[in-house]
Amino acid sequence: MKYLKEFNNHDAYAAFIVGANFITPNVLLCNNEKHVHYNPYIPPVPVPELLDILYSDTNGNLSFTSEVLPVSEGKTPIGLCIAPTGFFGENEKARWMSLKYMNTTTPETGTLSTTSMIYWGNYGTDINTIDNIQITHIGGTNYSYLTAEWITGTTDKIPSLFDENNNWNISVLGTVNQYAVTDIDGKNKTDKILATATAQATWQTDTSIIDNSGANYAPAACCCARYHTLGTHAGDWYIGAVGEMSIIVVKRNEINEKLAAINTIYSNDCITNINYGDYLTSTEYNNNSLYLVNTSMGDICSDRKNSRIRSLAILQY
Repeated sequence: MKYLKEFNNHDAYAAFIVGANFITPNVLLCNNEKHVHYNPYIPPVPVPELLDILYSDTNGNLSFTSEVLPVSEGKTPIGLCIAPTGFFGENEKARWMSLKYMNTTTPETGTLSTTSMIYWGNYGTDINTIDNIQITHIGGTNYSYLTAEWITGTTDKIPSLFDENNNWNISVLGTVNQYAVTDIDGKNKTDKILATATAQATWQTDTSIIDNSGANYAPAACCCARYHTLGTHAGDWYIGAVGEMSIIVVKRNEINEKLAAINTIYSNDCITNINYGDYLTSTEYNNNSLYLVNTSMGDICSDRKNSRIRSLAILQY
């Protein structure tokens, strides 16, 4: 923290700057008898790291730490960091995975049930979230396999999305703006999807969300937009795009270890693990299909918009 301090003479200031708590070179002293100097040391602001836990207290104040805090701290876990601050770029906020699945019956609170699977909606409708993104075909395969240590028996994987410093590395993909895995704009895409939910015009206030896959319905996006926790509001959460959701595939084992640790203390506040199977993204493939990530095979592929797919919400914080 910067702070100002007055000194009546240079000797006092010189004694301060070379004291046990602060040393600085290249100090310029003025000729005034009395003047103001400041301590230029600014402690670094903590930033979220991968697998940090986002907590909220009873007043809605948010904080994060890598530790699983005891219940006596009075904090509730609400998210798990799947992409640290700056992971996707210099000005990109951290991405947090919801600790509950989205659900059309309880859209505001979500559910711990792994069977809660909802439609993306808008089958047969192009809602313009494609942005010239295409699936990555490596070696002529029909799937895009993500590199992850636990995935076995697959070939032609996408090279690692992480460099030696554990940062996002998409340069290996060449013309990066062509590939679905580079899509990190889930918030904007979810907003586009929500704008089409005219068949259920009162989705923001209805007790439940209509689970319909047809045009002008967007149940998954509506559930994400209705979902909130202590310290977050409806509209803060959204469906992650492929680039955001792919992290849960690459880091599935580490995420599950952290979820297990959280559940040891907070067994009713958090899902138990990332299951094998498909997870929803907000990246559109075409009028009838969407992209999803699969935690069984570690691949990105397309599926019909009227498929029932489990959904986790994403938060930027």
